Amino acid sequence: PDASAQGSNCETEPSQIAFMWSGWLERKQTFGIHSMIRKSSTPLLRCVPPVAVFLAAVFAVSWLAPAQDADNGTQRSLNDPLTEEEKKTPVDEYVSPDQIVRETFDPPPDAKQLSKRHVWIDREKHRVYLDGYIAMTDGPLEMLACPMGTKEHESVIGTLSRSSEVHAALLAIGAKPGTPVQHIPKFVPATGQRIRIWVCYRDPKNQFKVVDARRWIQETGTNKHMTTDWVFAGSGFWKDPRDDREYYRADGGDMICVSNFSTAMLDLPIASSAEANALMYSPYTERIPERGTPVRVILVPIPIQSDDPSDDPPVDPDAVPQEEVLPMKKAEPTAAPNS
Repeated sequence: PDASAQGSNCETEPSQIAFMWSGWLERKQTFGIHSMIRKSSTPLLRCVPPVAVFLAAVFAVSWLAPAQDADNGTQRSLNDPLTEEEKKTPVDEYVSPDQIVRETFDPPPDAKQLSKRHVWIDREKHRVYLDGYIAMTDGPLEMLACPMGTKEHESVIGTLSRSSEVHAALLAIGAKPGTPVQHIPKFVPATGQRIRIWVCYRDPKNQFKVVDARRWIQETGTNKHMTTDWVFAGSGFWKDPRDDREYYRADGGDMICVSNFSTAMLDLPIASSAEANALMYSPYTERIPERGTPVRVILVPIPIQSDDPSDDPPVDPDAVPQEEVLPMKKAEPTAAPNS
């Protein structure tokens, strides 16, 4: 075939060998890239010699091919043992935030462990303890805390525990769940027993710090922090029609929310939009420790008023937790040198 007869703007003709190769490929229909280029209405693309296309394909295949051992020419696999040279090459080891948390705090005193994911209860003091880390200090905010691996990009705290485990812990100390928010046919806010939340941590100088979690939540566009208490909405369950298994809905991330979600375990009993352009709250960045800081969250149900004198004396939810709730793991003793 004549490239100029096809309206090509090429100044030089490709070699006869190249055209023979091109024709064979087109007849066999095994070289889709070349066929696409030759049929293109763009003159520049029609100028590309088939040999160039072939060489580009060969290069791509060789580039994507598995690495070969330089000594014996055999192919290397990820399953092959490391060479001596590779063993001597230093590798930066990644330490996840949850691993740091596990290695930082000891269990709270006089508390019963409810889950291996760092959840404890103290029935006498009506407290639930859960451990986590600072996940986000600045950005769009929809929740105070979420389970690790879910919604840390829009939550101040990532917890080691699941929402369902914290729900069970609240029930174990007598907290009363209510109902999640409803949006249809009309807005009905979340209900349930009010819960006071404290956050404990150590600053860079290892000094104990404790803060009412509401002080970490800023009313967007103001210098004021949130003053509304969370309520134990209780989330709900969802059944997978494929296997009839039930799943706790808040395990997907909606543990302690500042935007209203019908899946929330703890929510606000007021209207708080989850729309990105209408978020009511933001992280109070300057009050929050740096990302990755291990924290211990304490949930305290606020007593419900009762006229029954036989009820247990109420626990003061405003009693600030003291340093003993955050014991630090002791460093492993250093082995004595050989004499």
